[in-house]
Amino acid sequence: MTKLDSVGSVAVGAGNAPVKPATAAPVSGAGASSSAAEPTAPTPPVDKVSLTGDAVRLQQLDRSAASLGKDPPVDGKRVASLRSAIASGRYKVDAEAVAAKMSRLEGDLATA
Repeated sequence: MTKLDSVGSVAVGAGNAPVKPATAAPVSGAGASSSAAEPTAPTPPVDKVSLTGDAVRLQQLDRSAASLGKDPPVDGKRVASLRSAIASGRYKVDAEAVAAKMSRLEGDLATA
């Protein structure tokens, strides 16, 4: 935590280390200049972020969907058919197919 008081200002750099602000060199007389260069505070390091290929593809898909300005297309006939099958009890879940897909997904996530 950085403590600030009314005597001067303190800027906070990387790692919460206080950095003193640069001050102007004193000038004596008209047109006088300082012969020695005043040392400057080091520039704090810049954080960098790099995205994985999957993250870049997700961003592209997100932008594509946003540019459409609407929800993805839905097959209304298929939705109605599935609702009807579920309501009447005709829809059967293939537990082995679901388990196989879940297992494949788990394997894909473990290698990613």
